[in-house]
Amino acid sequence: MTAEDDTLPKIDRWRSVLLDVHKWSDHAEIKDLTDRLYSECGIDAFDKSGNRKPKRKAYDMLRILLLDLYVNWLKDPSLAIGMSMRKPDYKVKGSRYNQLFISDRIIDVEKSLETNDYVEKLQGYNDKTGAGQSYSTRIRHTSKLRAAFEKLTIDAYDISYHEKRETIILREKYEDETKSKKVRNLEYEDTDYTNTIRDQLTTYNNLLKRTFIDIPSLHDPIVKRLITKGKRAGQTQFISIGPDNKHVHRVFNGTEEDNWTKGGRFYGGWWLQIPRDMRKDIYLNDKPTVEVDYKALHPNFLLIEMGSDTSVIDPYDLESLILPEKVPDLEMQRAYVKSLILMAINADSASLAFAAFRNDAKKGEIARSLTNVQLQKLLDGFTDRFPELKDALNTGRALQLMNKDSIIANMVINHFTQKGIPVLCIHDSFIIQHDKQDELKQVLHNASVQVTGKGIEQDSKSNEKKIKTYVQGNIRGFEEGRTQYIKLPNKVAPTEQYILRKNKFSKWLSLQDD
Repeated sequence: MTAEDDTLPKIDRWRSVLLDVHKWSDHAEIKDLTDRLYSECGIDAFDKSGNRKPKRKAYDMLRILLLDLYVNWLKDPSLAIGMSMRKPDYKVKGSRYNQLFISDRIIDVEKSLETNDYVEKLQGYNDKTGAGQSYSTRIRHTSKLRAAFEKLTIDAYDISYHEKRETIILREKYEDETKSKKVRNLEYEDTDYTNTIRDQLTTYNNLLKRTFIDIPSLHDPIVKRLITKGKRAGQTQFISIGPDNKHVHRVFNGTEEDNWTKGGRFYGGWWLQIPRDMRKDIYLNDKPTVEVDYKALHPNFLLIEMGSDTSVIDPYDLESLILPEKVPDLEMQRAYVKSLILMAINADSASLAFAAFRNDAKKGEIARSLTNVQLQKLLDGFTDRFPELKDALNTGRALQLMNKDSIIANMVINHFTQKGIPVLCIHDSFIIQHDKQDELKQVLHNASVQVTGKGIEQDSKSNEKKIKTYVQGNIRGFEEGRTQYIKLPNKVAPTEQYILRKNKFSKWLSLQDD
């Protein structure tokens, strides 16, 4: 990294990532820098004051802040960190989601760094009315701190990114005092089930940590994604594809009374965050991949529940245009029907499903202009084809169905983890090395049979090419010879930076095995 000191632009509120308090390192260089700033910035005074001994010292919080700033500097020097300055957001006592015991003292540590010109800040804003948008404070290293970073040799792979991070999360929706819809993580008592799936996830994350997951065509380990929906539409999201963003957790929904039967999907890895069309270029351990998924999984779950003998390949194709005056072709209609049905599976009423459908559409799309009457016609077109599903829609079934697909995903992940083969999960879709495609398809078939009693059709996508070849010999059926086509993965030309990242990872991995 070279000095950019005075060339960095001002902090961009949207060119930022959230503070991650789970970074940790015992590397001598980091400890030395922490020691120096601990004394120089007067942070040591926080640990000398008061009669009660805190569970986590200000010294440790300083190290965590420095690590977060350093990792961002390695990835993209202009990136800022979003950090809450509200003391209630730092809960220590009794929370499984804060096992590092980060207290509101971290706010004082940040202010000390800022006072001593090691950190610059863009002030946040809290809209108390609920009508506007609130922003957390953004912080970033100054030229003074960057000068200290440039002397360090510690690499991104030498840092632990998930120290004592809870991987099994129980989450519920609620309304705050302004009637705004929010979500919060709930405390819970562990059971044999939660302990088992946490152990499985720990083994999986350890495998991912030792797996080189990257996109060869990228210069920098960052994907820039244009946000097309919501309040941030038109802004750019910055997604790290480095070792700091491949830890996976599971999110269950509801409360303990739901007995872990709602949600449970896998989240966290950067492959869930990047644009869909980029996934085909992902390499695992420098090998091309293929993505295999189930076709229309949730509708097929419902059809199988209703007694269907086989899964339907494409239930969203209504074969004729329902709204030719608004939706001009079958391809667009299919996309709208798919979105609408998924919303209807999730919603408690048709009107809520229609509103969710419009809100999910990108600005300027025809979908946003479709009325409830027109959307009902599309919905009727679907239920005319599958009348047995009419009573299953708009009943809020999505979380139960997500739980079912998460059970399948867990089975698939465990199968390959036990064999030391990395597989990436995007809910009901899976990415694996191209040469493991047949095994993945068999495992997916077996899992769906075990969970639903039926095999569900699959589809595959990859960056591949067809090779024409002529086969002749003494094998039965080929005596006279015939033309065959075989599929081979297209190689993605690697950038120099990708090769550098791969070499750094290989060096780190070899040191772990010594």
